[in-house]
Parts: sequence; C-alpha cells; structure tokens
Amino acid sequence: MYDRLNNYMISVELKTKPRIKRWLRDNEINTTVVEMCLNIILNQIRVWVQHSQKYIEIKKYKNNGSGYYFGFDEVHITENLDQNGWSKEKKLDTFAGHFLHEIRHWMQDNMLGVEESKLNYTDEECDNDSYAYKYNRWEVDARRFERRYKKEFIDLYHTIEKLSTKPDIT
Repeated sequence: MYDRLNNYMISVELKTKPRIKRWLRDNEINTTVVEMCLNIILNQIRVWVQHSQKYIEIKKYKNNGSGYYFGFDEVHITENLDQNGWSKEKKLDTFAGHFLHEIRHWMQDNMLGVEESKLNYTDEECDNDSYAYKYNRWEVDARRFERRYKKEFIDLYHTIEKLSTKPDIT
C-alpha cells in the first residue's frame, strides 16, 4: 500500500480487552485517537520499505511503572494515571509518557533488532532506579523518544479528538 508520497507505511492496530477499554474511557483516553496518533508519528519518523500491519495489545500494570516484554506485542501501562494530577490533561500526560516509552521498547524489539539481552538489568534494579537500569543504552533511548514525541503526541491527540467531534459540512 502506498501513501500519497509513494512511500510504504506501517499500520498499527491497538487491541484492548473490554475492561481495559472501559478503564481508559473512565480516564478519558480514547484508544481510537491514540491509535491514530501512534500511526501518524510512526509514519513520519521512519521510512518503510514495505507495508506492514502490526497489532499491539494495551494491558494495565498494577503499580506506578509500565513495561514491555520482548517477544510479546503488548504494552503494559500503569493503572495509576493520576500520578501527575487528577485532571483529564494530567492523566493524558501520564498515559502518553508511559505509552511512548513502552512503544519505543516495542520498536527496539520489532524494528531495530535490539536483543532482549541488551536490556541487561533486573526487575529489582528497575524498581530501584539503579545505575544499570537508568543508564542502559536502550532505556536512555526510550526516555529520549518519550521526551522527543510526547508534546507532539498530546497536541495531535487533542487535534484529532477535536476534529472527530465536528459534524460534516454536508
């Protein structure tokens, strides 16, 4: 499939179980809009040599952190979206940061050819924010990706959300 500039594209479809969709909706996060934002960003930051369809499931993580497990097309997002405040905007900010960080790990695994062994730290080191975790090359890369694209992701989210509520002109 070609886009209008004759480049191939990647298309990521986000999957959620009903209770996860409900949890996100309760936190005023629209998975359809998140999916659109993700696809726009992925197709703007990378040239694809062929069309690719991917599926990623969003799951809930039962603490303040989030995670991605290499070899699985799942991102685990903190259930505590109110870490930065209770407003819709603060919850979206928390979600976007965690989501983009874990998507970068998914990209490392599925697109950049990074082996899981390169993220050579333990769960305990991760929980304690140790040097091995904090300065691991691929964690640094994921934090940089999150910082680089979070503002654009949130701006895009608001734009698409706003556009989807406008009636057609006809």
